[in-house]
Amino acid sequence: MEKVRRLWGRGFAGGWLAALALVLAFDLLWCYETTFRGLGFAGTYVNALALATVLALPALWHRRWAQMAVLLVMSLVMMSNLIYCRTYFNSIPAPSYMLAGNVADFTASIFDTLRLRDFLLPAIALLAPVAMGPRVKPINVNGGGYLIVLLIVMAVSAAVALAHGGLRSHVGRLRQECYYATTPAVIYTIPGTVAAELMEGHSEITDGERAFVEAWMADHDHFLARYAAADSAGPRVRNLVVVICESLESWPIGLRLEGQEVAPNLTRLVGDSAVWYAPHVLSQVGNGHSIDGQLLMLAGMYPMRNFVYAMRFADNRYHAIPQAFAGDETWLMSGDKPATWNQARVASAFGIDSLRMEQSWDRSEMIGRPARLSDRALVDQAVARFRSGEVLAEGKNGYVQIVTYTGHNPFRIPEELKTIKLQGDYPPKMADYLTAVSFTDRALGELVDYLRGRPDASETAIVIVGDHEGLAAYRSDMLAHPAGRGVVAPEGYVPLIVVNGGRSGVHEPVMGQADVYSTLREMLRLPLAYPGMGFPASANLGFAFTYQGELVGDTVGADPALVRHVADAPAVSDLVIRHNLL
Repeated sequence: MEKVRRLWGRGFAGGWLAALALVLAFDLLWCYETTFRGLGFAGTYVNALALATVLALPALWHRRWAQMAVLLVMSLVMMSNLIYCRTYFNSIPAPSYMLAGNVADFTASIFDTLRLRDFLLPAIALLAPVAMGPRVKPINVNGGGYLIVLLIVMAVSAAVALAHGGLRSHVGRLRQECYYATTPAVIYTIPGTVAAELMEGHSEITDGERAFVEAWMADHDHFLARYAAADSAGPRVRNLVVVICESLESWPIGLRLEGQEVAPNLTRLVGDSAVWYAPHVLSQVGNGHSIDGQLLMLAGMYPMRNFVYAMRFADNRYHAIPQAFAGDETWLMSGDKPATWNQARVASAFGIDSLRMEQSWDRSEMIGRPARLSDRALVDQAVARFRSGEVLAEGKNGYVQIVTYTGHNPFRIPEELKTIKLQGDYPPKMADYLTAVSFTDRALGELVDYLRGRPDASETAIVIVGDHEGLAAYRSDMLAHPAGRGVVAPEGYVPLIVVNGGRSGVHEPVMGQADVYSTLREMLRLPLAYPGMGFPASANLGFAFTYQGELVGDTVGADPALVRHVADAPAVSDLVIRHNLL
């Protein structure tokens, strides 16, 4: 052990301690954002020692600036994961490290979620040369001692993982638990979670996993027959226009502040006797966020745990609402890029034939950072194309999907375009968010008025939904502020509004975004054989699970087998998508 003893001179020890401080600082920052439960695992400290030893390799040659560079790169990776966690409540999935184009498109949101405390990580990296002491030229590089230490910590790390069933198995189980879903990044470090995801991605479905999926599907048919309504709402619609609104939550609908209606058009609409409104649709999106919203509500499936389905499994077989209009016109209208979240390929997989995206529009009115076509400009031009007959000409049947953008974080509307102006003392982002909602509401009012004024209005259903919750890490600050308390919803509910769907009124029970597909399929009598992995609103379950596995709603009196069945749905969906089982 003489080699090991001689390894710990000032240079290597200083670099190693700096690396260990970096890893442990990240653990604390991550736990501050999520849960401190990860600090209760022995693997957290064993793996921190192992990663610190790997990161300290330049210190073996006393390369002070190389050591600083390595730690600085690692600190930036850690900061990126902290930023990502504040919106997606997870570490960055392994395939997403290759999506630099998507990251460049959302720089404003990234910087907006950056925190001053995050800079502790690069500060530790910059102090590495100081910890290593004055520059000296090493006479004998003690590679043997380093290798012994590395092998020891790696062996202990592997033993700890094996005690939990192995790295891949343990990370997978943690991801499925309500209170531990975010802990793998602490227990196994960022590189460890990436390794677990890569291992999982190349695995074949096991006999046990296939049996699990088949049993769940059989149970789902049983529960649907038991709980869902036996009859449909009315005659099948011939046209369907689905508007997916960026970050739109339910609580601003009907809200009045400083004598101003925040969303007057939506408020008027949900009070209409011909409109059905579900205000308590729980956001269930995961790492893919907006594109996950489309998977949930248009295809009736749950987002994957470690992958964004749109980036890796876009060419799978899906049963999606646009496919109910096969043989008719199907359109996607959006101001975004076709490559963002691989939207063009997803649209094709879902059954949409024609795209009108970023380059299809007059982009003189742009909002956001990066700037995208404003919701007002998108709707104005969409209505013009409706009128001209270019899209869903009168007398023809089909499906149109409109995806808005203005409600995207950081919610900044130019002063001259604001439809409401709030002057009160509000928590950070609350006034900005409501101003963005108001701007989108004006555009939605124009669109709905046009569609309801068409000669084929009686055969045209309009669906307005929020793609996911919008407040993310801001919600707790808003709820703690006097102006937000009692106004902002504690849960991430999005609205589901159906115009001309054969039903009316307000559906109060909690439902999940995965239930939207099943609800529309039943309500609009869409010819889709696949029932979806959710339940129609007529089942009145009254509860749903968040992406993190948290139960929201009321399960009093519910069949425990049904609750377990709904809780298992995301794991089943993950297997179905991963192995293309539909």
